[in-house]
Amino acid sequence: MRKEIITRESKNVKQLGRILYHNGICYLGYSASEIGFYYSGERILADILTDGWRKEEGREGWAGVFIGDDAQPWKRFPLKEEEKEYELFDRAEYAAARGIAKDALPHEIAVRIVKYSEVAFGAMGIRYLLVDDEASLRPLPPGKHRLEFIGDSITCGYGIEGVWNVDVFNTPQENPFKNYALRTARALDADYQLVSWSGIGLISDWVPPEREEPDETILIPQLYPYTAFTVSEKLGVTPELWDASRFVPDIVVIHLGTNDDSYTREIPEREELFAQAYRDLYRKVRENYGNVEIVCCLGLMVRTLCPVVARLVEELRGAGDAQIHYLEFEGQKEEDGIAADWHPSEATHKKAAEKLTEFCLAFIPTSDG
Repeated sequence: MRKEIITRESKNVKQLGRILYHNGICYLGYSASEIGFYYSGERILADILTDGWRKEEGREGWAGVFIGDDAQPWKRFPLKEEEKEYELFDRAEYAAARGIAKDALPHEIAVRIVKYSEVAFGAMGIRYLLVDDEASLRPLPPGKHRLEFIGDSITCGYGIEGVWNVDVFNTPQENPFKNYALRTARALDADYQLVSWSGIGLISDWVPPEREEPDETILIPQLYPYTAFTVSEKLGVTPELWDASRFVPDIVVIHLGTNDDSYTREIPEREELFAQAYRDLYRKVRENYGNVEIVCCLGLMVRTLCPVVARLVEELRGAGDAQIHYLEFEGQKEEDGIAADWHPSEATHKKAAEKLTEFCLAFIPTSDG
């Protein structure tokens, strides 16, 4: 088998997400970052390395592999070794599991290698792929549209496979492919990238009720300008500024405020600080992408900042920006299930995705006509 190194310039793979390249290694950082390609060989392996989170049960990185048009991953596994060659695909094994003859599979089969866990835990660096000597790789086709999501734990798919009052956060139960963001992307046949981190806010991370000071440990304004700020810090290198031309979306979805709410507490001065930070992020998005459509969402878990975001959007529209919109989600309901740590269940994410998809269709219809 031969080694295939994935670089920023690789033309034989499709790259999604803010992927960082350092010392010949391809780091899939944010949730749902991936590389994808059509593969003509019999087997494929990947040499993947990770970091110290592998030693903490429930905090390790998780990877997955999707084959063909399968809605569910063919493989999903924790990164428990500092470095290991993982088998991603074996044609005969896959065919047997599907109950078909190996020859019934297409000569070229789609393979996607994805990051399941969020960037806060468990690095995922692909040093190389091991492919059959005569096998070819060519990139998967682009989607019809492009979406960028800026968010917190909800956008990471936090606890979506867990149950409230039974489970607490762990990376095995985190699944961005079931969340509102990727459900919307699939419905719109869109490529996507996520910039999301659990517990994060614009002016404060989540704080308990007894705390009066904001938690500024890591905030979206620190992360958003960079490819992979915290991955770079772990590697001991200067964070790379994100080159916005690498992925120019049709729509940017901002889903922030859930954690700031724990600090703002309907105190006007704090709400104004939040609004100012939101304006700054808005300006950065405009700086990156020009007249992209921006959809500002909130409401699934907490609602006190919904009026603040709604007023801000109205203010910006009143100033002449007709390409910014406000969409308020319905709050989660116990009859739809509650996921780990009072987070939205898969059913709630599905409802939110349906609402967001319908909203986005107003400016990016799926038909070419």
